[in-house]
Amino acid sequence: MQLQGLNVINKHFYSFRSNLLFALIMAGLFAPTIVLAKSFYVTIEGKRTAIKSFQKRAELKMARSTDFCRGFTMPELISVWSCRPSKKGMSKCKAKYECGLVRKNFSRISETRRLRKELSSIGRTRDSFTMVVGKRPLKNPSKYRYVEAIKRKLESARMARKQVLKKNIKKRTEKLKEEMTEYDEFAQLEKELDITPQQSSPSQRKASVDSLSSNSLAEDRRQLQDNQELVAPFRMERSRSNNGNEEIIRIKKREDIVPEDRTFQILSFSGALTQVQDSNASSVATADVAWTPRWQYSPNWAFRGRLGGHFISAEIVEGEDPETFLVYDLAGELEWFPFTGNGFYLQGGLGIQSWTSTTGGAFSTFSMGGGYLFDFNSVKIIDRIFLSYTSVGNDAANTEMRLGIGISF
Repeated sequence: MQLQGLNVINKHFYSFRSNLLFALIMAGLFAPTIVLAKSFYVTIEGKRTAIKSFQKRAELKMARSTDFCRGFTMPELISVWSCRPSKKGMSKCKAKYECGLVRKNFSRISETRRLRKELSSIGRTRDSFTMVVGKRPLKNPSKYRYVEAIKRKLESARMARKQVLKKNIKKRTEKLKEEMTEYDEFAQLEKELDITPQQSSPSQRKASVDSLSSNSLAEDRRQLQDNQELVAPFRMERSRSNNGNEEIIRIKKREDIVPEDRTFQILSFSGALTQVQDSNASSVATADVAWTPRWQYSPNWAFRGRLGGHFISAEIVEGEDPETFLVYDLAGELEWFPFTGNGFYLQGGLGIQSWTSTTGGAFSTFSMGGGYLFDFNSVKIIDRIFLSYTSVGNDAANTEMRLGIGISF
């Protein structure tokens, strides 16, 4: 009876052991197949010159990683790297991975040694690169950037670009409104000039604008001299838009016309610090004042008179005490403005200098220099600054250097 019971127990034990062994074999055969069936992509981006080094560093990171494959599997590269240019000097590469079974020639240790050896032969760079694994990690999910996160970032960048585009469109619309306002001002100017507005095409209107803008400053001067009415106290500026496809026309008040009451200035004066030096290298500093009436007879030329004087203390007769006496200046100077609409000018002139010393005498002078003439509408009273050099034709060969300012009323 006991022997029969033991036989029943042995029979059930061998049956259970056979079923368990079969289950383990089937699990060993099919479970890896289920795991290996899912592949994923790894994407990197970095400098094009170091992309080979970045590929090996990415492979080394995947070989060491335990976050994407379970059990006796590890990430295995199953394709070559496919690269394409992304940004200036940058490349983006993609390779396909799967969780492969660990085997004799494929393990974390063997792959790490192999990749480190290849990386040392290529050369390791200190530059950084981005790496994206297209599979959700099994652990430490916060260490990796997901494809979904990148999609959200790209969408955010797209929306930002869309907002910038809307802003640019709004600015462009406002600019077009301003240009239309300028054309309306031009139409108003036509009415003020008693020009009969006509229905015309854009090309005809452009020709009318060109014809009006061709009136030169010289023509305006001629009409002013003939006591005729000016064409208009405006000038037209033409320019191109940033893209070069549109022409922009602006009407501005003309600032290059000299006001009628400023062409001849009677109440014009100057004051200057003067350094006087002779051929013996003796020098004396003094102050010079002068009446300097001016006539602007063209946009680039003006004539200025000069009647002034300054005191000098010098030894006139050798061996006697120095004398202090007054020196008179009478001269005429031409002013040349090389840049129309700019206040810089050069000057040159001739004159006579009279000394009131015991010996007396009158001597010819030659002067040259330059300065800057301010806009009278912007700067009142002080109208210029100047620097001039004067050579006196006496026996001592005196020279004078003046630095001063001019005033006018």
